[in-house]
Amino acid sequence: MKEIIAMHGWAGDSHQWANWEKIFKSCDWEWQASERGYKEISPHTPKWNHNSNQVKDKRVAICHSHGSHMIDKEVLHSATHVILINSFSRFIPSDKENRPIKLALNRMMNAINTSNEEAMLRKFHIKAYKPNYIAIKLSESYLLPISDSGRLRLKNDLKLLMNSDSLPIGLNNSSKVLIVNSEQDYILANQTKEKLAEDLIKHLEVIPKIINLQDEGHYITKIKNIKKVKHWLEFDHAKNMV
Repeated sequence: MKEIIAMHGWAGDSHQWANWEKIFKSCDWEWQASERGYKEISPHTPKWNHNSNQVKDKRVAICHSHGSHMIDKEVLHSATHVILINSFSRFIPSDKENRPIKLALNRMMNAINTSNEEAMLRKFHIKAYKPNYIAIKLSESYLLPISDSGRLRLKNDLKLLMNSDSLPIGLNNSSKVLIVNSEQDYILANQTKEKLAEDLIKHLEVIPKIINLQDEGHYITKIKNIKKVKHWLEFDHAKNMV
């Protein structure tokens, strides 16, 4: 048995996983995606289809950015493997880097439910895809009108992001963890990435593996890099499953 539950990040949606789903399902992985429902998409919180503890079973939580803090805690706790894509334990660094980040986050918060909301979201997604190009179709998907209930979740999730200061609740210390960092990430500070690795090393029984991608931004867009994650799950970590 091998199954995946994926969780998108702040202001994202489950459509971002289209290429991931196609690649994994073609190799007989069961795939489900969580959805926060910021837009005219119903919120969805999937559960594992299989709860057995056979040695070869793999329940994989793939979390992008803030998704690690928004994924269902029971799902995260029961995951045998966790993929953290440009994720964090504490988003705002504790050093001198934090002031401009705090100011930017406050501006984003203040733009929600105002005439500046769409421009703020557009700017965020362009920056998150940089240095890669964001397709017009995908850009339009991210800028679908925010629903009233989705707007409340958007604000509450941003508050959660701003106040984050520890590993996601529910992360099992026996999980095998892969950290995927993009070297051209314009959203996360370097100290934020370092803090996540330090916290995970203290928390986990097995030291996490780190993959650094030179040609990606905050979002992972290239098929070859999705396949690197798949390779780690199917081959690199096989020795830890026996």
